[in-house]
Amino acid sequence: MTGQAMSGLAGNLTRISLIGPMGIGKTTAMRSLCGELMASTDVPNLDRSAHAKAFTTVGAEFGEIDLGGGERLQLVGSPGQDRFDFVRQWVLAGSVGVLLMLDLNQASALDYAQQSLAAMARLERPPTAIALSCRDCSAQQQQDFSAALTAQGHGVLPLVPADPRERAQLLDALDVLVSLLLLQSQE
Repeated sequence: MTGQAMSGLAGNLTRISLIGPMGIGKTTAMRSLCGELMASTDVPNLDRSAHAKAFTTVGAEFGEIDLGGGERLQLVGSPGQDRFDFVRQWVLAGSVGVLLMLDLNQASALDYAQQSLAAMARLERPPTAIALSCRDCSAQQQQDFSAALTAQGHGVLPLVPADPRERAQLLDALDVLVSLLLLQSQE
């Protein structure tokens, strides 16, 4: 990641949020990016019919990335379950940027992305978003997803492959998002 790009925006940057469906890897991504500088809200998962994972997020998770020179980037993860939509809306309302985490192998990925982008567009200050393809998929799947999203009127949404376990890939995705935010701030 180019520290200069991140530092150039950090003075204005309050929050980048991570959103996505249950089980996509939001908490894993937060841990990969923030390490010990993170507050988790994981509890035992009592809804095994929705997802077989042992733990699930039930509130906003907060973390920081130290950019050096006293500058920090705040990251906030939101729960993926629909019943916590109010938390997701609160997180999005205070965010300038969003990492929209998706599994393009899931038939529901396009609908989830459309609903999320529509919810962001309704905010007083809509955040800038990029999509993360968090599971292995083909270049054709990525092209088809992007084309379908554009055809639905959401414009061009950058799509970056990034494994939530791989810090370097996530930092590259953040670099793309921050570059977009810097370009917008110059307009």
